[in-house]
Amino acid sequence: MSVYCNISSTHCYIVILMSFILLVMANTAEVMAKKTSYNNEKIIILDPGHGGHDKGVQSMNGTYEKTLSLKLANIIAKKLKDKYRVFLTRTDDYWLDIPSRIDAANHLKANLFISIHFGGSFLHKTSGICIYYYKEISRSANILENETLKTIKSNNIQTQWHKIQNRHKTTSHILAESVKNRINEHIEFTKCKVQGAPVIVLSGADMPAVIIEAGYISNPTDENKLKDTKFLSDFAKSISKGIEDFFKTHKN
Repeated sequence: MSVYCNISSTHCYIVILMSFILLVMANTAEVMAKKTSYNNEKIIILDPGHGGHDKGVQSMNGTYEKTLSLKLANIIAKKLKDKYRVFLTRTDDYWLDIPSRIDAANHLKANLFISIHFGGSFLHKTSGICIYYYKEISRSANILENETLKTIKSNNIQTQWHKIQNRHKTTSHILAESVKNRINEHIEFTKCKVQGAPVIVLSGADMPAVIIEAGYISNPTDENKLKDTKFLSDFAKSISKGIEDFFKTHKN
């Protein structure tokens, strides 16, 4: 900064010093305002399933679940970024274990954790969208035979987070219903349902958390729709609207 002064040097220095102080105060006020706004924003963790050597479900045409889950998560993040702080557990094709995914959400004290997956079945006509929230059951459930959920179970979950999701079971269920309602408004090729299951990737999340299984890529018809960028954009929009609906009714 250059300052021209035509008065005494002492006075000039005082003017320069006061100008500098005022500038610092203005910048500090601006930073504090931004910090306050930053701290007040909701934090959403999007968790693209699989990655790296863990390809997840693979379609007959060679579409990998790990690729499609990352693509959909990125589109959802773009839809949400103007209103919320959005983080992805992975941003490229690499593998993360389950504790790392959960730790990221818990250490950031996120408001929501949403894991993105796709279904697969030996029966190629199998179709559907399902949103899972964590729910313990005493008997073995048929739902756990689903190929996608098999790949996200783990015995290595950190004990400090184990089953902490139980305290958020009700709000996680409400979140799942909010997203389901929006999906069913805009996605016509199949209906979305909500189901509770003892899914390990959700059990340690200390905030409302769901898994969205966004269709079956083993179904050729569903796969073609899910590979279409515009369709994925519409899908992401409906998920985003469901999240906004949830926050409108749950301020904390």
